[in-house]
Amino acid sequence: MRKNGIITIFVLIAVMMVLTACSGIDVSKIAGKWHVETINGKSAREFAEENGYIEAAVQKVVTVSEDEVSIACIIGDTYTESKGKTVVRSNGVEAEIDGILFGFTYDEEADTLSYILEADGSQYAYIYSRGEYDFSEVNFNYPGDADDATGAEAADDATGDEAADDVTDAVEDDAE
Repeated sequence: MRKNGIITIFVLIAVMMVLTACSGIDVSKIAGKWHVETINGKSAREFAEENGYIEAAVQKVVTVSEDEVSIACIIGDTYTESKGKTVVRSNGVEAEIDGILFGFTYDEEADTLSYILEADGSQYAYIYSRGEYDFSEVNFNYPGDADDATGAEAADDATGDEAADDVTDAVEDDAE
């Protein structure tokens, strides 16, 4: 009988460990605002400049709470914010926003969120750090632009670089 009791205790411990592991991340660890730190290993500013954009064209602010995930960004010359219901996962959160599933993975050691965007056969690895990006200070006018386009649209029109245009289009599509 004593052997059965020990086996029962080990089984209960194993079940508790499995249930704890499957319960999902504690959202309070990742609650708050996050902004794009890097894209494909380059700072958001470097990535934008290398592709002929202003940083705001590739920047996003993700806000995570127990109830919802929101993403704020600039599309063209318009600030936009979209929201979706938070779904807790074991290593982060997901939210369906405007028909797109955003899965953010939390790296506790680095205290970062990550998101992989696949668009037009390319993959873009976004790393988010805590904090906000101040969109209000962005100057959308591009001096010397013949058609007086503004914001990401000006950068999109001015690059002549299809790969760079794909990234801005994908970023814009994600937020629409």
